[in-house]
Amino acid sequence: MDRRGVDFFISYTRADVSWAEWIAWVLEEAGYSTKIQAWDFVPGANFILEMQHALTEASRTIAVLSPDYLKSHFAAPEWAAAFANDPEGWRRSLVPVRVRHCPVKGLLKGIIYVDLVGKDEDDAEQALLKAVSGGRNKPASRPAFPGPSLHAQPQERPQFPGNVRPGSVARESAQEPQPYMPELRCPASDLDKRRFMQSAFEAIVHRFEEALAELASRHAGVDYEFKAITQTKYVAEVFVDGQSRARCKFWLADKMLGDGIAYSEVDIRWGEDNSYNEMLTLARDELALHAIIGTFGGKEAEGLNLERLTSASAAEYLWRRFAFRLT
Repeated sequence: MDRRGVDFFISYTRADVSWAEWIAWVLEEAGYSTKIQAWDFVPGANFILEMQHALTEASRTIAVLSPDYLKSHFAAPEWAAAFANDPEGWRRSLVPVRVRHCPVKGLLKGIIYVDLVGKDEDDAEQALLKAVSGGRNKPASRPAFPGPSLHAQPQERPQFPGNVRPGSVARESAQEPQPYMPELRCPASDLDKRRFMQSAFEAIVHRFEEALAELASRHAGVDYEFKAITQTKYVAEVFVDGQSRARCKFWLADKMLGDGIAYSEVDIRWGEDNSYNEMLTLARDELALHAIIGTFGGKEAEGLNLERLTSASAAEYLWRRFAFRLT
């Protein structure tokens, strides 16, 4: 068997084999070499020796992060071996790639990971290849100036002199009127609505995940648990000096309660979803969310339109409902 070194060893669990194969394919298509159990560990070979060869021959290890991966007793030694060979991260030997929502804790928390959660295939491929290339994240175009403009009206940028060919007429300063094209509102399809609801739920998960970690880092004595009961149901709890101070559960509700994203501070049971404190449903004929109950004048809704919530503002609204109980 060919024992030449490879660029990447793909470390994953059986639950994420489809992600691992996709990652390996994208990397090999871009010219990298990979080692992956699904393709390279053939019948009759010694699994332990194959794993040893893969870990020692590969220049870098990609850890496919998911709730299953972080709970796996077999995956931990794989990423730990890469971490031990490069604890300071100078060679970027360990490249975590998150494919499903999961809280990253312990030693892995200090390593910047590639986040593919919520991205479509083109964006995910671009993010993966940019991450492994080691290049900077400098944008392709010049960022907008963040300060105030000194001009009442935007000024047209002077024309580059090299663009004017001999004999051509210079562009007039007065701009030509733009051709008019009416905007037609088309009702959102069932598929559009389903995808929007899923993206909104993922935004809420992401907001809770990041905000809980920041809360714990800012305050001594604060800890938290954030658990995925299923892919569409999560429980969050905050502890202050070991005492539970706030709990909630949110989930994609079924038709029994009404289609939407349900949020409860009282019904925290994992297997039953019988009541809620808030329900976010689709606004009529729009890809926006409507808060059925609202806050009755609370600060949770400051700056938010509870009749037309985007994915991001819905995530902020539910986080505020939860976090304001701690103040």
